[in-house]
Amino acid sequence: MSLETQEKVWYLQQELAGKSKSEPGYRFYSLYDKVYRIDVLWEAWLKVKANKGSAGIDGMTVAEIEVAGAGQCIKSIHEELKAKRYRPQPLRRVWIPKANGKQRPLGIPTVKDRMVQQATRMIIEPIFEVHFSDRSFGFRPGRGCQQAVKEVVKYLNWGLVNVVEADIVNCFGSIPQQRLMKAVALRIADGAILKLIRQWLKSGVMENGQYNETTMGTPQGGVISPLLANIYLDALDQVWKKRNMASYKCGNAHLVRYADDLVVLTDQNPKNPMQVLKRVFGKLDLELHPEKTRILNAKVDNFDFLGFNFRQRKNPKTGKWFCLMQPSRKAQNNLRAKIRKATSPSEKANLGVVVREVVNPILRGWVNYFRIGNSSKVFNKIRHFAAARLRRCMRRRQGRHGYGWKTITSEFLYGKLGLFYDYGVVRYRSVQV
Repeated sequence: MSLETQEKVWYLQQELAGKSKSEPGYRFYSLYDKVYRIDVLWEAWLKVKANKGSAGIDGMTVAEIEVAGAGQCIKSIHEELKAKRYRPQPLRRVWIPKANGKQRPLGIPTVKDRMVQQATRMIIEPIFEVHFSDRSFGFRPGRGCQQAVKEVVKYLNWGLVNVVEADIVNCFGSIPQQRLMKAVALRIADGAILKLIRQWLKSGVMENGQYNETTMGTPQGGVISPLLANIYLDALDQVWKKRNMASYKCGNAHLVRYADDLVVLTDQNPKNPMQVLKRVFGKLDLELHPEKTRILNAKVDNFDFLGFNFRQRKNPKTGKWFCLMQPSRKAQNNLRAKIRKATSPSEKANLGVVVREVVNPILRGWVNYFRIGNSSKVFNKIRHFAAARLRRCMRRRQGRHGYGWKTITSEFLYGKLGLFYDYGVVRYRSVQV
């Protein structure tokens, strides 16, 4: 696809966003023909290809489509959509293990369905995005976990240390589909687009050869599911606008939300914000997780959000409070488990390949995410752990015990094997109170 084609898609998105922003009450009636535009489908293919992912129930992978010819696949999708013959296939159900020992259901669409979902998302996302609250950070263009984390640090340093830590029970799987479609229809009047979304919600899942209907929620794993969840949860974000808070007697309270994970920070009684959350979620037919929702004071207790642990500490020299933010214990344990698995003595692959293709990407991604925090001490522990695991793996392969501190030098680990070593942190000024 040419750069000119990419620019056309970008300008189309800007036009849709501009129209939606300039006329907040406008409902879009003619969008379906833009979804099956060849340039839009090509851009959708590139995004699906970059995200990789597993095959759906048809067994067709991204690599196989690329070998067979992406252009032919795009042409076929274009013709199906234009003739309104497109029908999505059921999702392939897989279960992802969670840190607490439980499993999370994931629905994997076929690559073809992911392309159509991506194309649809590219067309309708700009329409909603310009109206979304700045309190929402999950699965949005130009926003992410680190921005949400920094927002929490900002409010804590402002003195908003009374915290409501909350989580939604099975958020993606509990959203009422009919009410979700009504939320989408507030801005989208194109019946063909609404039919597409409804088909994806109702496509069902295949598990062990058994078909199951999906009557609730938006299946986690679909390309368009995060956008649909944000559209539905925007009702919560809009309630939290400052002009609405006075009527709820919440005063200076701020919501920070990343998908279904959220915290509220205030300098007043946190029970009032908690009641607001319960009231709003009741109206949305969603439920706060009883085990993951609590009220705390950050000067006394610490709390986790998006992998970071937050706590307030007093500077012994100045007597002022500041936010200490570092990788949570859970995040550290998850990383150690991945490193243990990658460096198991039973692993027969060449150690240099293991370091280059498995260990280093794991460490690099983890460190790049957490380097914005007060992570130096934790990074030192992780660096020592990774090196010790490699030493132990090498000794076991040699049929020896111990870690070989004298025989396996650091120069060999970081020079010859090329073990990741960039553990620097980002320094930025924080406001103390």
